[in-house]
Amino acid sequence: MTAMTIERAVDNAIAFTEMEGFTITKKHRELIMKLMKKEITLDKAIKELNKKNG
Repeated sequence: MTAMTIERAVDNAIAFTEMEGFTITKKHRELIMKLMKKEITLDKAIKELNKKNG
């Protein structure tokens, strides 16, 4: 996937998620983008989310 394709896919996923009533923060979006670009692992993304919300 190219950077533009990843960004578009993330934007679409966020839009659908928000239509279901969930809130996606800037931090969530940043983590999703890092995950999609393989800059972090899923485990690290989950740990980061748990630090904020735990």
